[in-house]
Amino acid sequence: MNSFRPQTLATLALCGLLAAGCESNKSRNPLSPTVAGPIAGVTITAPKPLEPANNSTLTAGGAVTLLIENAATTGERPIWLQIEVATDAGFGNKVHSADKVSPGSGGRTQYQVPVTLPAAGARYFWRSRALDGANTGEWSAASAFVLQDPVVVALPMPAYPQNNTTADSLTPDITVLNGIASGPLAGPVSYRIEIATDTDYRNMVAVLTATRSGSSTTTVRPTPLSYNTTYYWRVYATDGVVTVGPTGTSFFRTPAAPVAPTPSPAPAPTPAPPSPSPSPSPSPAPTPGGARAPNPAPGQRLPLPNMAWVIEEVARQYPSALRNSCQSHGGSWEFMDRVVDRLRQFDTRWGYNGKRGNSSDPSHDVVDYNWGSDRDEGTTNVYIIDIIVGHCGANPGPAFIDQTGVTSSQGTIGRWTGRGRF
Repeated sequence: MNSFRPQTLATLALCGLLAAGCESNKSRNPLSPTVAGPIAGVTITAPKPLEPANNSTLTAGGAVTLLIENAATTGERPIWLQIEVATDAGFGNKVHSADKVSPGSGGRTQYQVPVTLPAAGARYFWRSRALDGANTGEWSAASAFVLQDPVVVALPMPAYPQNNTTADSLTPDITVLNGIASGPLAGPVSYRIEIATDTDYRNMVAVLTATRSGSSTTTVRPTPLSYNTTYYWRVYATDGVVTVGPTGTSFFRTPAAPVAPTPSPAPAPTPAPPSPSPSPSPSPAPTPGGARAPNPAPGQRLPLPNMAWVIEEVARQYPSALRNSCQSHGGSWEFMDRVVDRLRQFDTRWGYNGKRGNSSDPSHDVVDYNWGSDRDEGTTNVYIIDIIVGHCGANPGPAFIDQTGVTSSQGTIGRWTGRGRF
């Protein structure tokens, strides 16, 4: 016999209706955390990858930061982002994923990948999408980037002049030993050389820029400096992106101002010789030499000192000696001798040149500079410098023309000689 009374059945029916009504209210609340399935009419757009831009190249070993343009939703529920990074465009080999990233302010989200991505030179792909717990948006387009080794720009090493040496001229060849530059993204390297009269570089007299050469050294020449002055110099290196420096300070001193020789008293007039050819002027006695540049490192050669100003100065002081310098037409050695003597006051490596390697046949308008470690007399390790332009012409002039390469290409040689004077 059924023991339920009519009142009990009515009560159960009422409770069932209340329960159904409560569940119906819960499913219709769009902000309920337990809402099930997609909510009809809600659309979530795909985020947009901004940085790094597609196919960008980044430096390996550094943090990778992603910048995303936020997704939009037509629903009431808050959204968040999912992010994936993989080594393939199909995202089958994911190296990192983030499931719930809060969107950033201003319509953009910045996300730093919290792991170090390995393999310099490898390509990575990344994407993102937005969700609200009930609805899921589409994945963004995949964006790729490549990791490359970092650029390394090393400082050069100051080579000349340094260690309180006296420079060979007022325009010394500032020389550095090149530093390395590595990394696939490294650009052409240039050196910035600063020259000052104080160690704080507040009184800079020159700022020089030189492109790193393809050899072991790079050289740049300043405009003429002052006589008998100490200068300090340092170097920076840059490829346009990476800048390093400065080097430690090197210093040198410029040579003292040359002392003009005391002119000899004019000789008493003598009767003209019967020969129609003019008598050559007497050559001066050789003057004592000055300092001497130290020998170069093994396998190296000294740079050529630019002494053009010395030739011009002698030409101004002794114009008649220059005009009368054509020895083959009755001229004198006076101009050549005075030039060589003046050059040797700065460096005794200067001397005369033996034509075609013959010390007994000195050139009439060419001098030599011994760039090596051999003794002077007879060495062929020389720079060959033509010091008279238009020699034996109507209007000869001072010059400083490096004929070393031309002489070599013609298959001839130069040979240092003192011409019996020293």
